[in-house]
Amino acid sequence: MEISTKNSNLGIINISPEVIEVITSIAVTETPGVHSLQNNFASGNIEKLGKKFRGRGVKVDLKDDEVILSIYVALKEGVNVHKVAENIQSNVNQTLRTMLEQQVKEINVHIVNIIK
Repeated sequence: MEISTKNSNLGIINISPEVIEVITSIAVTETPGVHSLQNNFASGNIEKLGKKFRGRGVKVDLKDDEVILSIYVALKEGVNVHKVAENIQSNVNQTLRTMLEQQVKEINVHIVNIIK
């Protein structure tokens, strides 16, 4: 499934979920307080089967041209968890709007671990 953005005389632009995953991954790892993205159960099993999973820690669901993100992240010790999660949501939303002109319906941040 892809997001389609129509442009009057020029045609249609299709954006694949993999592009959204990569852009989201970069935005998350650039957020202060984030240690790393973490695999969720599905991505770990895909990699065990030999297929490279590019959006490690990021799951993209597309429904009716709306984007729903689930982000699995490990934070650094001593940070305000709630504030860092809000900053992740803000950074991802702003980055996707700037780079893809795409609105995001939901950005769900799952704190998987705290790393010393």
